[in-house]
Amino acid sequence: MSLTENQLPPATADQPSALLAWVDGEIERLKALIPELEQGSLTAAEDLAEADVIRRHVILHPERFSPHERDSVVERAQTVAVARQRGEIAAESVRERLQFCEVVALTLRTALAEPAAGGVPSPVGVLAIFQAVEAERLRIARDLHDGPAQVLADLVLKAEILDRIASRTPEALPAELEEFRSLVRNAVGDMRRFMFDLRPDSLDDLGLVATMKRFSSEYQDRTGIVCRFNVNGEDRRIGPDLEEAVFRIIQEALNNIQKHAGAKTAEVTLGIQPTRVVAKIRDDGAGFDAESPPTGGRRRLGLLGMRERAEALGGRFEIRSQPGKGTEIEVEFVAEA
Repeated sequence: MSLTENQLPPATADQPSALLAWVDGEIERLKALIPELEQGSLTAAEDLAEADVIRRHVILHPERFSPHERDSVVERAQTVAVARQRGEIAAESVRERLQFCEVVALTLRTALAEPAAGGVPSPVGVLAIFQAVEAERLRIARDLHDGPAQVLADLVLKAEILDRIASRTPEALPAELEEFRSLVRNAVGDMRRFMFDLRPDSLDDLGLVATMKRFSSEYQDRTGIVCRFNVNGEDRRIGPDLEEAVFRIIQEALNNIQKHAGAKTAEVTLGIQPTRVVAKIRDDGAGFDAESPPTGGRRRLGLLGMRERAEALGGRFEIRSQPGKGTEIEVEFVAEA
């Protein structure tokens, strides 16, 4: 339920007051929607409790049911569990969207009452930043639901099945335990990946270069895109704020390459000089007209987020691209020796 630019009034960019009216209307709509979603979540919880009772009964007395009946009961329980999780995510997304709209409304009212001075983001610019934050939150929530949350639900079911196998057919236990261990390893791996996306521990402990070496290797394994990482200059620490900004810009650029570029290779070059840091991200993908960059959707928000992050720390941000000739993003910061 991400708020995207194509949902906004056509004249929003030139009429902040029209945007404020639209946001106020959206706040009222969301407030009315929340009770409906909460009731749906309660109903789903009751359905899940009933399905879980039936599933446990079948697991405890498998001889009373045919294989098809057992499979149907287990599948029904999993389907209801997934539906409940999706409902909870939808409700939480609406609550976050409501909070986001309330912040935007406050920002717009402040901006309309006190016109922005030099260096202060415009209302539309502030809105776009919030959009990017909300879209990223929703992406993480969906990934957690489709990955670790589903695996953990399967682990609970698998543990119950193992308990029955241990008492009835112990000779089959070793093979089942190996499958169980594989599921656990996958869940742990997924959680570590999500934690790395949120805040890499190595960024604080080992620095930007070590973190990028790991990230580029995992990116290549995950996406199939050949990712080369090069370092020019001195491998040194450049301060936590600057390291995080450079990493996030590179991360977003590589995510854009994966989702939009159709590239086979990507190359990241990090130059750490005595007084400046330069990062270049280059791909051999589809490219676009740099004079008319994407104006809507997640890709536009990604480009805007990178630029805003760079400029917030006094950096320079450039995009060079042509249709069919790939894209290069370059960001430069002043850095203390």
